[in-house]
Amino acid sequence: MAKNYAEMTDHDLLVEMLKAQEKDARRGLLAAVSGFTIAAVFAIAFAILIPFAINSLNNIDSALKDCTVMVENAQVTIEQAQTTLSGIDTMTSNVNSVVVDNTESVNSALTEINKIDIAKLNQAIDDLANVVGPLAKLFGGGN
Repeated sequence: MAKNYAEMTDHDLLVEMLKAQEKDARRGLLAAVSGFTIAAVFAIAFAILIPFAINSLNNIDSALKDCTVMVENAQVTIEQAQTTLSGIDTMTSNVNSVVVDNTESVNSALTEINKIDIAKLNQAIDDLANVVGPLAKLFGGGN
């Protein structure tokens, strides 16, 4: 219900003003208590969360360091594998070279053996035996 302040006496106006100030004071006190309560809740929450956040960040930092070490180890292993593969390639190339060289030597030897005239060789052996036989008899080594 709306009050008509123009019809009120000075005393009634002062009473109304006093009531309004008391309401404002209660509201102000309630706002201050609410603000303090909210600030206390935030302070407690931060006091709980900040150590947890710091611990989490430390764990993340440790995990990142471990990952970095694992990546470095993987890079070293890959480099060693590449070196090993290069060594295998070199060894295979050397084996191929030896096989080619030996094949050429065997082919060369076979070519020379194929050039030998077996009939002429047998004839030369027979001729040598005919010459050596009488010489052996001459020097007392024959039958």
